[in-house]
Amino acid sequence: MAHYWYKRGSSARGVGWVYASREGARTGTARWLFKRPGDTWKTGGAWKRAGRVGGTFVETSWGRDGHTGPVYPRGTRICVQFRGLPTKACVSLK
Repeated sequence: MAHYWYKRGSSARGVGWVYASREGARTGTARWLFKRPGDTWKTGGAWKRAGRVGGTFVETSWGRDGHTGPVYPRGTRICVQFRGLPTKACVSLK
């Protein structure tokens, strides 16, 4: 999940907060990645230790949920990847 904002009519999207939760994760480390339209994947944040919420859930977040984060064009994909897992959880900025 990503919290983002934009001005009406603008194609720029500001990302204030990225969050991920994973059930059954064996690892407690995650990072987030982004891919602008027509570009390659880039790392948005370094590997970060996730906190264990319950017996089977881990979660982590980056940012402050405000209007202070990086700005990307509309259509950018933001994903969170847990270390050791091949799949990513992704969302597109609309």
